[in-house]
Amino acid sequence: MSGSGWLAILALLLGALAILPGTLGILMLTNRVAATSGGARLIYEHSRILLWVSVVTMIMAWAQAIGTDHYPTTLIGVTVAYIGVLAFGFLMHTGLMFRPVEKPTFIPVSEALETFGPSEEVVGVVDPAGNPYAFIAVLARRPHIVQHTETEVPFMMTHCILSHSSMAYENSGAFADPAIRITAAIANNMVFYDRRNRCSFTQLHNASEDGALQLKPLPSLMMSLGTWAQLYPDSKVWVRRRTWRDMFYLKVLSRADVVDPSSPVLIYPLMHEKDDRLALKSLVLGVEVDGHERAYPLSVLQSEPVINDQLGSAPLLLVSAFEGDYAQVFSREVQPGEALTFQSGPEAGLLVDAETGSVWNIKGECEKGQHKGHQLAPVPHYNKIFWFAWADYHPGTDVYASTPEPAADHDESS
Repeated sequence: MSGSGWLAILALLLGALAILPGTLGILMLTNRVAATSGGARLIYEHSRILLWVSVVTMIMAWAQAIGTDHYPTTLIGVTVAYIGVLAFGFLMHTGLMFRPVEKPTFIPVSEALETFGPSEEVVGVVDPAGNPYAFIAVLARRPHIVQHTETEVPFMMTHCILSHSSMAYENSGAFADPAIRITAAIANNMVFYDRRNRCSFTQLHNASEDGALQLKPLPSLMMSLGTWAQLYPDSKVWVRRRTWRDMFYLKVLSRADVVDPSSPVLIYPLMHEKDDRLALKSLVLGVEVDGHERAYPLSVLQSEPVINDQLGSAPLLLVSAFEGDYAQVFSREVQPGEALTFQSGPEAGLLVDAETGSVWNIKGECEKGQHKGHQLAPVPHYNKIFWFAWADYHPGTDVYASTPEPAADHDESS
């Protein structure tokens, strides 16, 4: 074999090593490496050097062939394979497929309703300043990350299609200026890498691998655009133009049925034994407070729309409305040490606390009574996440069950 042929083979091997480990499909085999900080740097940063070395090597192979005016079939065949690897990487590499949106475009909710219709699923985020934003979920499935920096409290919204999980994070502390990219998925939940802090973290853990760096979650909700519009009629909705990558990626996932709640298909293996206490892809609200974990099945919330609960030291209020389309978790504390107890109010969409008789709406705002003007603090949680994902990342988690109604008294003489 000629020297140009050997150089071409070397270029192909180097190019394959640089490109293939970070591509969809093959990433299913390399995901555990890509999920580590060192592996993410190797696959998504250092591999660029390897790619350029492969390009230079292939140029040298052809320069040698041109110099000798000899073009062996090995050189031609390997070059075709090399171009194929480059094309595959262009189509399937995670770094190109899932570029975070850093300059989001928002439109009024009224315009979004006309464009997408009321049944479109959105991820809703209310930032700490009280500004509500909605993100079209189907459009968020490909970038997975939307950075919103032109607001009072900058934040990023993340959405994982595999586990049907969303979480927003405040851009503060060590992550005040994040440079975050998706790098892998472990047990059907996405893993990010932050170049500035040089660390990886899993969405369902909200922290770096070693726990040294903590992300600050913001309350995030999933519901239909129609329900969101009723709750926040003056809000903004994030949209973006669909591209050919959207069509390609979403068609692949729709064929795999990963989003269909009735489908048993999982892309990645679970870390633990499947927890059969609930249906595989039933939707739950996953809440974690100070190391205490509990899943609240959406089906229970639909039948029990007001739940007063205690998780560890945290008094919680869970509210459901619009036939379960809206479900939220609040702290029942109006001030330290003072927790209220709630029940359904005299009208739909209203609550009354037993201690003062104050009237509250389902967004946790007191409209009438002693606490008028007070806002219950929403508790960040995973809203309508697939059960299998929550249980896999929180093995042995508590599961809330409906409180049985007391049996009616019977007349013993009857």
